Amino acid sequence: MSRRSSSDSSSLEAPPATPTPLCIICDQAAVGVAPFSRCHMCSQHLSVDVANLFKLKEEVEELLLAYSQESQDSQESQDSQGAAGAASRAALLRHRQDAESLRRLALDIQQQLQEVNHKFDLVQQNIDSFRSKVTGQLSGVLEAVRVCERDLEDVSSYKQEVATAEAAGDMAELLRLVQSMHESLGDLEADFERSERLLREQSDNEELQLRLLGQLERLVGICAGRSEEVDWSRDVAVTATSIAAERERMLEPMVFSHEVKLDDRVEYLAVCSDTSGFVCDRSGRVVPADSEGDGSEALPQPCILASFYHSRDHLLVLSVDGTQKLRCHCDIDWMKDIRGLYCDRQLLFIAQRDAVAVTDLSGRAVRRVRPHIEGFADIRGIGGNAASVFVSSGNKIAAFSKATWEIETVITLSQLPDAYLRNLTTHDNCILVTDRRHHQVHRVRIDTQQLVASLPSARSDLCQPWDVVVDRRGRLFVSEHYAHSVRALAADDGSLLWTLGTPGKSGSGDGKLGYPCGLAVVTGGPHEQLVVADCGSRLVFLSLSD
Repeated sequence: MSRRSSSDSSSLEAPPATPTPLCIICDQAAVGVAPFSRCHMCSQHLSVDVANLFKLKEEVEELLLAYSQESQDSQESQDSQGAAGAASRAALLRHRQDAESLRRLALDIQQQLQEVNHKFDLVQQNIDSFRSKVTGQLSGVLEAVRVCERDLEDVSSYKQEVATAEAAGDMAELLRLVQSMHESLGDLEADFERSERLLREQSDNEELQLRLLGQLERLVGICAGRSEEVDWSRDVAVTATSIAAERERMLEPMVFSHEVKLDDRVEYLAVCSDTSGFVCDRSGRVVPADSEGDGSEALPQPCILASFYHSRDHLLVLSVDGTQKLRCHCDIDWMKDIRGLYCDRQLLFIAQRDAVAVTDLSGRAVRRVRPHIEGFADIRGIGGNAASVFVSSGNKIAAFSKATWEIETVITLSQLPDAYLRNLTTHDNCILVTDRRHHQVHRVRIDTQQLVASLPSARSDLCQPWDVVVDRRGRLFVSEHYAHSVRALAADDGSLLWTLGTPGKSGSGDGKLGYPCGLAVVTGGPHEQLVVADCGSRLVFLSLSD
């Protein structure tokens, strides 16, 4: 992989030409979209796909011709038999009338079946959503309590070691212990603040959860035949009203905010909301605050971190308005390409082919995690939640703990043995991961490790889904690389809300995109903002309605 000089990111260069679509099979230049696969193909493979289409057309025409000839022969035979032929035609007419009645009856039953299934699907969706919210909150509280428990154990150990060092008169060891604890105080305080917040939120939600659990118990009673039908009707009406109101809010449009021009194309994005303790030096490099004297400037907060498509020796760090463009020189092997970025508090997780590098905001190495798992190939994407980091490869997702750095589990989508999982995010105790082979986003439960949905349906699949993010309202954003658009879906059922860009048409300005890739959601201001990395060396910002 080529290297480029680490020149100041604020300098402008001529934007690169729009990339030519490549054949999905052989990586040659594509000349069109295949009718069966709806993917770009070169002339050789496109001609094969078109030939298969015409072959299927000929088979259908032969079947129709055979049916037509058979009906004609039968009619001529009946005409030649006089009165017997007339009786046969009358019997045939009665059979056709009966068949028409049966067809209408079948259509009515099918419609009723669809309505009943739709109602049960609505009930199941609400039960799953309620379960995810309650279990997700409790799991978050439990993990926060365990983190604080480990922190208290560390503090107790520290006190014992300090007492031992003082008793032995070992001032060097005492200094090391005090400095180590001083560096950890920020994390300890953050852990306790997060635990207090989660416990406070849990306490505030207990009354609502008890009420919802009561409704769930009534629902169980209804299914077992122990409740009155009027209670069921009332609960369903309340549920339908809340769903309709929430869906109406999700349909509120986004508004173009601004765009930031870059001197090179960026690929993956991450957002850091807490940059305290880090500054930029005179050269524009991010460093710890205690290592730089006069002339340093505070980092923007929040800030966006981006990896370049063409490998450099740093990540781009910039403010939301684009006025500050800084560099994060990470302790990684820059000859290996980056497969994804994920940021949690002040830790940056950088996915590469064979490992995940963990650094602080200045790029200083903290840990390197290698998923040595049988059947787990090269890493293709990364994401995480409060407790774990997830990486994808093939049809597998591996999870490792942020507390122990050990691999916890491996989720295998056995239903999709040929899946090509890439970028991922988490929402409501689920992993949402792109699959470029099946052109969908799969929703996988973290607790049961089950594939629960593939979004959207196969009849309206995505075109090369690249990245996924979810906002706090439950809107799922998917960048469609070769469709030059970003699609907004409802994260629960995959229904289309709206589309950014003109599908199939590359461009810039006037709401157009060109080969979008990385996505990020920025919070902390009056409005959430969706950030789109465009191949035209720019970041597009859109404000999401609240």
